[in-house]
Amino acid sequence: MNTNSYRRFPGTVFLSLAIPLLVSSCETSPGSRDGANLTRDWARSSYRLPQQEGLRLKREARTASLNGNREVCGVILWKPGGDGTLKLVFAENESDRSHSYELSNRSVERIRNMAQALGSGVIGSFHSHPASDATPGHNDISHAGVLSLLLIHSVPTSRTRLWQVVLRDGVKKAREVQLEVIGRRPRGPSPLAPSPTRTLPDGENLHDLRAR
Repeated sequence: MNTNSYRRFPGTVFLSLAIPLLVSSCETSPGSRDGANLTRDWARSSYRLPQQEGLRLKREARTASLNGNREVCGVILWKPGGDGTLKLVFAENESDRSHSYELSNRSVERIRNMAQALGSGVIGSFHSHPASDATPGHNDISHAGVLSLLLIHSVPTSRTRLWQVVLRDGVKKAREVQLEVIGRRPRGPSPLAPSPTRTLPDGENLHDLRAR
């Protein structure tokens, strides 16, 4: 487990999302801890990830790991009434440490606006592990909202796994959720990660805050 990773999410960051689907770990009222304030229709036993999204996460995670064991990060969007297909929104990693990530208040505000414009909700976050498996570490879990999703890609194992944070006997735990990859893999090798300052292919810049 990647127990050395450090996740810093100021309380104001989560609160500024203003999206009821995500409960901040900073909230400690009984109603928040048992998930009573969440809209439950998005909680599923399985989710779908477009293969193009998975391949992009894989290549960007690999490139980031070669740059001083950096991590890629972002949030997971979900459209109510959909088929469980997840959309990944890449954000700038503001952390100056390896094996860690941090989202700025500015990024969170832009994510909130993007989600509203798309008619979607924020139901979790994703990041990469440059040197460990795709299992959430202690800090990953402790800084995640109850019932939120954690999508983790492991560079050394090349696996992407999805987890949901739950409360068991008052303690946050992560349970693995089935993740189905949909769509065809493009022929040929996966392209290298595009530079954030360049135009991204296939409309990817629409879901990449770093390109703006």
